[in-house]
This record gives sequence, C-alpha cells and structure tokens, in this order.
Amino acid sequence: MPIECDMPTDADLVRATCDGDRAAFGRLVDRHLPAVYAAALRVVCNAATAEDVAQDTFVRALERLYLYDMAHPFRNWLVKIATNLALNHLRSARRQRILHLNLAQRKEEDREASLASTDSPAPEEWQHWLRQLDDNHRAAIVLFHFHGMPYADIAEVLDVPINTVRTYIHRGRKRLRELITAASNPENGSWSVTMQNG
Repeated sequence: MPIECDMPTDADLVRATCDGDRAAFGRLVDRHLPAVYAAALRVVCNAATAEDVAQDTFVRALERLYLYDMAHPFRNWLVKIATNLALNHLRSARRQRILHLNLAQRKEEDREASLASTDSPAPEEWQHWLRQLDDNHRAAIVLFHFHGMPYADIAEVLDVPINTVRTYIHRGRKRLRELITAASNPENGSWSVTMQNG
C-alpha cells in the first residue's frame, strides 16, 4: 500500500517496501544515498568505486530488508552494509590497487596546501590522509569519527573484538597526526587533528 504521509519515517518506508511499494524504497535511497556514498568513499578513496559500492549497498539492502531490525537506525544498517562491501572490494582488489601511485606527485602540492591552512583539513583533504591508513584502521576511523558508530557496532562490521577496534582507532589517530604533522611547517601554522577520545 502506498505511503500517504508526506514525511514518513524510515520504518514507515521499510514497511511499505516490504508490502510491495517499490516507490517507498526509492525514497529511502534518496534519503540515505549521500551518507552511504560518503561512507564508501572514505573507505575505498575512489569516487567511481564508491558509486558502485553505494549502488550495491541498496541492492543488498533490498534483498535483505527482512533482516533489518527496526529497533536500530536504518542509516546505520546501510552504512554497515556499505562498509562491508567497501572492505570486501579492497581485499579482493588488493594486488591491483593504485591508491598510492600518484602520492609522490601530489605530495608537494598537498604540503603547500597544508602550509596555507590554519584549520582542520577540508573533506577532500581528509580523503587524502585517510587513503594512507591501513584498510582496517581507516574503516574504524571513518565509522567512529564520521558516522558516530559505537565500538560494538564497529566490531560487528569489521568482525573483530571491541578491544581490536580501540586499537585500530588509536593507531589510526596516531598515524594521521604523524602524517599531517610531517606535511606541515610549524613556522607557518599546522593542522590539528581534533578527534574525540573513545
């Protein structure tokens, strides 16, 4: 049965989708595509691949909608799917990845940009720094700091113990600070990595 409410909740749209209203799922896609794409992009660090992951995420979500627990936020459920798909892509394509091939050419350009900034990195600059982290460290940082996901949920996504999640986040933060500090000139100002402690 079609949704009649102008502002249905995610749960309303999920129920309608399960009842056969495909337009309702289209509204869910429109509502959550930006968050899903952003999560995928921060993990794979490639726009085209992130688009593929986002599309696959909604296909997977539609196929498994019966597994969604309405007691939890629908967006978090989608982000979990997206992160798993993104990590699977990285693992399967590890030998062919070219994420670091242009790093040398961009190093000086990024260093100059860092010297001109006195604030935290912009979103596209965060992507540059995140790209240089270990896959699992990057995923943990993205889920915790950019999506506010608790340790328990991150542990479920990455299929590791909670203490391992803490280690990933700690080491990821440390590495980010090292990278940003190394690319900054203290005499001209440097970025500060301001992340909440877990």
